[in-house]
Amino acid sequence: MAKRGARRVIGLDIREDVLQAARQRALNAGVSDICCFAASTKERADVIVSVDAFEHFADPAEILRNMNALLKPAGEVLISFGPTWFHPLGGHLFSVFPWAHLIFSEKALIGWRSTFKTDGATRFSEVAGGLNRMTIARFEELIAHSPLKFAALELVPIRKLRRFHNRVTREFTTAIVRCRLLKIS
Repeated sequence: MAKRGARRVIGLDIREDVLQAARQRALNAGVSDICCFAASTKERADVIVSVDAFEHFADPAEILRNMNALLKPAGEVLISFGPTWFHPLGGHLFSVFPWAHLIFSEKALIGWRSTFKTDGATRFSEVAGGLNRMTIARFEELIAHSPLKFAALELVPIRKLRRFHNRVTREFTTAIVRCRLLKIS
């Protein structure tokens, strides 16, 4: 964003290793004077961008409230994420085959994972990156109860399932959710 003309870029993440890598990339790209990377900020923004994160947030409703608080009055939020929970690979690493995360119990999948990971996670939400089981319907409900509103919502179908993608099948046939949000006036 900084290389494309943004006057100020603030990157937020809860993981210090990710923030450090971003600082190094900004330095290497010659834009470190424009960029700030931190775990939090009080600075308000014209545009907030969230990519591939909404299915991971422990408290997505709180994230929406925080975004609203950091957004300037005429600003907008751009969100893109996927796969959602009912996508064939919505269980991320737990989707060892399509819809495995829906067929097997959380306990069974966490047990399988414990054979090669030793972090002590006992729930999907406890693994590195966490999974909150975000569905399209839940995301729409979160927005409806947030201080933001949809200006646009796009449900990008899975290419091979495009002809089956519709209002009834969207939870199982959507690859990516994209939207633009505005403050409620």
